[in-house]
Amino acid sequence: MQLINRGLILVECGAMEEIEPIEMQWKVCPAKVYHKKAIFGWILIVVVGAFISSTSIILGILLTAFLVATQANFFFNSTFKINEEGLEAKYPFRTKKYTWKQVRRVKFFKDACYLFTRKKPSNLDGWSGTAVYYLDQRDRVVPAIKSYLLEGTAT
Repeated sequence: MQLINRGLILVECGAMEEIEPIEMQWKVCPAKVYHKKAIFGWILIVVVGAFISSTSIILGILLTAFLVATQANFFFNSTFKINEEGLEAKYPFRTKKYTWKQVRRVKFFKDACYLFTRKKPSNLDGWSGTAVYYLDQRDRVVPAIKSYLLEGTAT
């Protein structure tokens, strides 16, 4: 039996061994994985933009840019970095940083996990957390995140 937590391994005999902390960095672009959804999304944005542009060119351009911006996490690359200090998520238009002390709850899903700063589910979850996309790298990322979670973090 081995337990990995913050750079130490507890082996069966009870001895502690020092291990190297895990540091990972990866890039994901969901649009490259889900081609059909990406094509449908771009077509929908272009069609809506064209309809709006038929009445007002400036409004059409602005609203098309707004639609692209709202879906930027899906269409463009996001970079994630995990180390012993916390998680850094660089999305196309913003960067979020969380220390492991701030993470109070984690939900793991097939393609992503969500880190929340609130222990109990709330309507504020959209504002108090961040999505970490791992797509096909789930086998590497999930154990790394779990190894850094503090005791008592809800999953």
